[in-house]
Amino acid sequence: MLPLLPVYSKAYGAGEVALGLLFSCFSGMQFLFAPLWGRISDRAGRRPVLIGGLVGTAASYALFAVADSMPLLFASRLLAGFFGANISTAQAYIADVTTPENRAKGMGLIGAAFGLGFTLGPLIGGELTSLSPQAPGWFAAGLSLCAAAFGYLRLPEVRGNQAGSRVFGTVQVKHALTEPRIGVLMGLTFLTVSAFGAFEAMFTRFGLARFPGVFHLPGAVENASLDEILAAAPVAGRYLAAIGVISALIQGGLIRRLVPRFGEPALLVVGPFLLGLALAVVGLGGWFQSWALVITGCVLMPLGFGLSNPALASLVSRASPAAEQGAYMGINQSISSLGRMTGPPAAGLLFGALGPQSPFFAAALVLGAASLIALAYRRRHGASFARAKA
Repeated sequence: MLPLLPVYSKAYGAGEVALGLLFSCFSGMQFLFAPLWGRISDRAGRRPVLIGGLVGTAASYALFAVADSMPLLFASRLLAGFFGANISTAQAYIADVTTPENRAKGMGLIGAAFGLGFTLGPLIGGELTSLSPQAPGWFAAGLSLCAAAFGYLRLPEVRGNQAGSRVFGTVQVKHALTEPRIGVLMGLTFLTVSAFGAFEAMFTRFGLARFPGVFHLPGAVENASLDEILAAAPVAGRYLAAIGVISALIQGGLIRRLVPRFGEPALLVVGPFLLGLALAVVGLGGWFQSWALVITGCVLMPLGFGLSNPALASLVSRASPAAEQGAYMGINQSISSLGRMTGPPAAGLLFGALGPQSPFFAAALVLGAASLIALAYRRRHGASFARAKA
């Protein structure tokens, strides 16, 4: 759906701020419901939450397929965010079946799965638009139902330690945000995800505005017809797919070699720095109207995100109470969703006020600050994680 949202919303006459809100409404639902799904999974089990979420996600994609206006697009994304909030349950499942020293590897596999989805999904979605604007939604709904059926047949139930899991409330949230080892990590989650969310939301619009020829538009996007705008979807999907390939390789393979050698706290410093550098290069590409620079930034970008994301998830899991993994991973997912709520609308405002490249420069500054915070965190708490690993 990602490469289609900027194109479809443009076809319906929506501006950049409306596009940012379209991205953020999905994350808003995840923000509200990720802790709830995680806590339910602590009590009722991971399996029913994961399978039920996939069935609901299929319904949201069916609604996307029949949407013919911005209100219906918003409704489909709200529904998808509600059911997609169970990603915290998947992270808790990994936490249940891995040892602390292998936690980053397990979270890296989730990242690799996302990377593969980010590779094939945009590519398939973009190409299916050549059949009809509805085809990507129906195909995504079918995939979700297939995943639900596979989970029903093959996924075993795993229950973590259930002690103390009867109550979900403000106690876990307060502890998560005030405990030194966890609170800073969740702050870094917010900064990293909000910056990357700005890229996700505005990259296609940025390309349409600064490089219309790359997206097969004969001129400025403002003068393009509906058919010409829809024809840009496959091009956007191909570029996002290339980013996904690199991300999957990093999170599924490279992270396994880097964690034992350097440790998660070190990767937490390097990841945001590389991601910020990549976004700055993309912005410079727009400034100088150099598509080669944009591609360079896109190649570097998944390296930064691929190092940051599993390291953050692993450190949060290792610092959380063992009996409440679902709840704490759910809180972290809510913080991540808050970042995705904040980044796209802010990027849309900057896009309109300061130009297409401004969201990428602003995100680079945010990530530079995140890297400095991670450096201070490593100096203060890195030794405690090393002792736990030993």
